[in-house]
Amino acid sequence: MKKQDLLAALVVVVLGGPLAFMLTSAFADGELRRHEMPLRAMLGDSAYESLTRGEDSDVHYMGNERLVPDFELLDEQGNTFSMRAMRGRVVVLNFWTTTCGPCIEEMPNLVLLSRILADRDDIELVSISTDRSWDEIRTVLPPNSEMRVLLDADRSVVRGRFGTRMYPETWIIDPNGAVRLRIDGARDWSSAVALDLFESYL
Repeated sequence: MKKQDLLAALVVVVLGGPLAFMLTSAFADGELRRHEMPLRAMLGDSAYESLTRGEDSDVHYMGNERLVPDFELLDEQGNTFSMRAMRGRVVVLNFWTTTCGPCIEEMPNLVLLSRILADRDDIELVSISTDRSWDEIRTVLPPNSEMRVLLDADRSVVRGRFGTRMYPETWIIDPNGAVRLRIDGARDWSSAVALDLFESYL
């Protein structure tokens, strides 16, 4: 091998190694950020950073060490919904009441999400109202809404099983029944970012 060829090969090795490392690192960093993006967008950077450091939060939860409490509630038609029967799906549980302004603001996004998910059998939206009657619930839902709504008038599930006292609050449950995320406050649950978040748990 000629001295010039050897020198050229050496330059390629010296420059190519770090360049390949930088490209690999940039790709890995991009993949990490792509995975983080839905959570950051829904929680906000500060809450996301705090939760990833393992710090406790009164308003949000992120993890996988808690199993969702089992419960049964009735829908308006008298059909029984069982949390246990939802294994194998991502379940988006939304707790709300008609006396909560942010809940009412959030409701159109939930109704739209229910339409988006109508043909899917891997993600289920379930909203649970703590109002006193179906008459109260009907005042805020559009006619012929396809959203699955359950009534927990005595709050034995929402408050008793989940400990929720402030609304709206949304819990995301993975197919194994693990609570992956709890977010307090209204969000745009029909957004592409939210759908990416749900799908990340499949």
